[in-house]
Amino acid sequence: MFVSVGRWCARRSKRTIAAWLLLLLALGAAVALCGRVTSEAVSIPGSDSQAAADAARAFPGSASGKQPLVLHTGAGGADLTSAGARDAVAAAARNITGVDHVVAVTTPYEGAGRAAMSADGHTAFLSVELDVTDRDITPEVTRRIVDAARPAEAAGIEVTPGGSLAAAADKGSTRHSEIIGLLAALAILWFGFRSAVAATVPLIAAVVGLGVSLSVVGLLGHLMDMPSAGSTIAAMIGLGVGVDYSLFCLTRFRELLGDGASVEDAAALTTAASGKAVAFAGCAVVAALASLALGGLPLLHALALAPGIAVLVAVAATLTLLPALFALLGRSLAPTPTTPPPSAPAAAPDAVAPGPVSPDPAAPDAAAPDRAAARGSAASDPAEPGRVALDSAVSDAAAASGGSAAGGGAGWRRVAERVARRPWRHLTGALLLVAVLAAPAAGLTFGQLDGGDKVSSTASRTAYDRLAHAFGPGVNGPLQVTDALPDPASGPTDPRVTKVTDALADTPGVAAVGPPQLSPDGRTARWQVTPTTAPGDPETARLVHRLRETTLPAATADTGHGAHVSGAPAAQLDLNDRLSRRLPAIIAFVLVIAALLLLLAFRSVVVAATAAVLNLVSVAAAYGVLTALFQEGRGAGALGLDGPVPIPGYVPLLMFAVLFGLSMDYEVFLLSAVREAYLKSGDHRGSVVTGLARTGGIITSAALIMVCVFLSYLLSDDPVVKMFGIGLATAVALDATLVRGLLVPAAMILLGKANWWLPGWLDRVLPRIDIEGGDHAPPPRTATEPEPEPEPEPAPPVTVRKT
Repeated sequence: MFVSVGRWCARRSKRTIAAWLLLLLALGAAVALCGRVTSEAVSIPGSDSQAAADAARAFPGSASGKQPLVLHTGAGGADLTSAGARDAVAAAARNITGVDHVVAVTTPYEGAGRAAMSADGHTAFLSVELDVTDRDITPEVTRRIVDAARPAEAAGIEVTPGGSLAAAADKGSTRHSEIIGLLAALAILWFGFRSAVAATVPLIAAVVGLGVSLSVVGLLGHLMDMPSAGSTIAAMIGLGVGVDYSLFCLTRFRELLGDGASVEDAAALTTAASGKAVAFAGCAVVAALASLALGGLPLLHALALAPGIAVLVAVAATLTLLPALFALLGRSLAPTPTTPPPSAPAAAPDAVAPGPVSPDPAAPDAAAPDRAAARGSAASDPAEPGRVALDSAVSDAAAASGGSAAGGGAGWRRVAERVARRPWRHLTGALLLVAVLAAPAAGLTFGQLDGGDKVSSTASRTAYDRLAHAFGPGVNGPLQVTDALPDPASGPTDPRVTKVTDALADTPGVAAVGPPQLSPDGRTARWQVTPTTAPGDPETARLVHRLRETTLPAATADTGHGAHVSGAPAAQLDLNDRLSRRLPAIIAFVLVIAALLLLLAFRSVVVAATAAVLNLVSVAAAYGVLTALFQEGRGAGALGLDGPVPIPGYVPLLMFAVLFGLSMDYEVFLLSAVREAYLKSGDHRGSVVTGLARTGGIITSAALIMVCVFLSYLLSDDPVVKMFGIGLATAVALDATLVRGLLVPAAMILLGKANWWLPGWLDRVLPRIDIEGGDHAPPPRTATEPEPEPEPEPAPPVTVRKT
């Protein structure tokens, strides 16, 4: 099937390319017409905060609640209670009321808004109600509201949006990060291929795929709550795997061209071999992301769906668009010979017409001296049995690759030989280094981000700081307590209502309790509770527990009703608790799926189990680096942060799924080369070295591209985006060097023949899947099967001369 797809696209290259461009234009037009929609709403089915939010629907109000528009004058400025300031604010409020989607504006001079004026009179806020939900508040809506407040600004009053208005205003484009990542990828590809044409092919495929996937994710926001981080993660993963997958296939295509294959055949065979491996690796990434469905949270579904779409589109572009580009560019992608071919000897005057020339066994081999030296060195070392075959295989692989960044080289050959000579030393050293990097992860805790964790230049941070200074830190994260009564309340003075009000006010950690509100039918009561601490402060989480476990049960005992706590801090607490409980199941699911996929691919229980476990190494190290940099604040200034930042629970969880899937890419590529060498030689030690020598260069080149793409997102102002950027970059860098370059080869060499052990009963029931296109290759021997006897070399031909 893969051969047919590759050949079909190569023969119809212009049609295939046109189809992709038309798809990109159609989706781009749909996004331009409908817009991209994101939402930071968090739904947690079955949680206490969700029960409170559901009960609050009994109250009439705007779709997005009351959004603050912060008013501030400096210490030397006019008091906001002065007559001039009152007139300016009133004029601004009237203008804002006329903005589209605004249904009401409450000023701090009205009875309902008097609590919105600070004690010193220098800070206040307008409460803006809109007829759209938070997900539909766009940067344009925020800009129009702020522009309408010009009368206040003309009077010397600083106007800053807060809440969802600020979140919309702070939505920055990551386009500059993507451009930087693409430029870095172009430089790496050019250095590896030394060809501008070859270097641009992976970028073309990746950019087209990225445009398609981001458009699809943007349109999905109209159908489900898609957080803004979803599009960013999709861009990071889509761009990284898009370039990587294209790089793997381009390398194989150039090798086939160098071997003399036609352009069409090379494109078809590349799709059958590397394309099949790409499809397998992409399915592994999607399978790992699918594990997040076990979290039972719509947020996780959205965050998994966005990068999953990006990966699937990247795979589709690799299997269809890339063969078309290969066919269109043809021989311009062929590698440039590094050394000129030897000159043919002059023909004798009486020579006949030339025909096929058989290789002369007496002709010297240019690589023979190096190989002979290597074999001689190995043979003279009695402590290294088997080095002759090992070094021969490595030399042949290095010679075939040409030493390019995309095909291996002398550097990885030397690494492979060192690991083969001292596997225990390299295994122990690599594990110690991982342990040092992963150590901080022992203190990893899930926390909550708030406006105070944003970059100081953002509207969210400015509004947060001004409100916290004027009204206390808890004003930025109020709690909502909702009580569903079995019988309608007589009014705010109903004993059932006043009992809860008094209990809330007497609870330690509560700064203020708003007057109780009753729904139109009197069956639901609601209170706004302002904590004494910031939303992300652990004390606020303890207050939520105190209200749920002590205060409210005591206040509603023997009344036949129960109260619930919601609000951003309560919802984040429920989210982190849910993620903590589901994390072991998700990790176990991903490990099992990864092991099964590797078992199907390589028909070895040991290889599958070892690879699945070693994939945890890079994830653990990434968690340690993430904890040290963000939670502990080491080097926070270099990341553009003011200090330690809590890590939301979904960040490590999503990172685990993504990283485990990406690790499968390099694992499949390395093990495919090792298995191919083992099937040919039967030498387990030599096959490991051959596989590493052949694939080390392209794996590190692909990883370097992905690291550059991920690190470019550190330019974002969003701490969550920074977390994903540094965490993914760290894990990929370690995975491609420490894990694939040292741990996996050392472990395979130590395991020896046991690497390819497969029980007979499992061999009979397991379907045969060859991900590298070698469908006719014999299956690997199990550890219990004897080594085959070497075939005797054929006797030299006997020449009979007639006398």
